[in-house]
Amino acid sequence: MPISTLISLIPETDVNLRPTMGHHAHAAFLSIMRETNPKVAKELHASSAQKPFTVSPLIAEGKRRGDFLYIRAGTDCKLRFTFLDDTLFTFFGQSFLTQTFPTIRLGDAIFSVKQLVSHTSEDQNWSGSATYPDLIQTAKTDYKMSFRFYSPTAFRRLTARGEKTRDDASIDMERCYQSWVNKWNAFAPINLDKNEILSFVREYGQVTRVDTRSKRLNYGKHTVPGWVGSCSWVFYPDKSIDENLLRIVNCLANFAFYCGTGYKTTMGMGQTQRAE
Repeated sequence: MPISTLISLIPETDVNLRPTMGHHAHAAFLSIMRETNPKVAKELHASSAQKPFTVSPLIAEGKRRGDFLYIRAGTDCKLRFTFLDDTLFTFFGQSFLTQTFPTIRLGDAIFSVKQLVSHTSEDQNWSGSATYPDLIQTAKTDYKMSFRFYSPTAFRRLTARGEKTRDDASIDMERCYQSWVNKWNAFAPINLDKNEILSFVREYGQVTRVDTRSKRLNYGKHTVPGWVGSCSWVFYPDKSIDENLLRIVNCLANFAFYCGTGYKTTMGMGQTQRAE
C-alpha cells in the first residue's frame, strides 16, 4: 500500500545547510531503518533495482548565505518519506513508537522530531495513503491533467553508443508515464501493461502547458540538473479511445504523489503532485 509520511522536526542549534540536502535526507532514512532492521537497510542501500521509497529534500524557511541555507534553532522544518509497500513502512514506523522520538541527523546538523503524520488532513496535504486497488477503482476518466514538480526532476538516458548516461532536464509526457508504470509494476499486486499504456500516451496525449525553470540539486561533490514548476496535458477525446486505459493513465497520475517522477527519487528529486 502506498503511504506518504510527513515528519515535523526542529534543529537543536542554528545550522548552515545546503538548501537541497537530498543525499543527507537519504542517509537519514537509511539510518532510521538500521535502528529497526539492519538487514533491510543494507539491502535497500545495496540494491540497484527499483526502490520502494522516496525522500524529499529538507523543507524549511531560512536565509541564503552563499551556497548554504541558514536555519535558526527551533525553526519548524519538514521531511517527507513515501513507501510503496506496507512492510517497509512498518519497519520505519517502529523507530517512532518509543516514548521519545528519535533525532535525525542531516549532515552535521541534529534535528529533534516533533511529529509524524501519515494520514490526509486539511493542513497536511503531503501525507496520506491508498491501497493499489483503491487507486485503480477511484481513478476518474479525466481528459485534462495538471502537475506540480516541487523538487528538481529529470530523466536518465544512455548516449548513442550506450557508453554512459546523461540527464534529460525537460518535461517528457511519455517518460513521466514510463517512470510511474515502472514503479507501479515493481511493487503493486496488479500488473499494468506498460507497452499498451505508453502506446496510448503517444497516440492520444499531448502536453498543453509548461511553466518550469531549471534547478540543480546539490549533492556536495556534484550537482544534478532538473526542472521544477508545473505543466498540463490532455488526452484528446476520440470515438476509439479506450476508457479503461484513460482510467489507468489517471490512476498513474495519482500514483505519482507516492512514487515521484524520474530518477534519484530516493535522494530528493522528482517530488510530484497532481494539481487537478
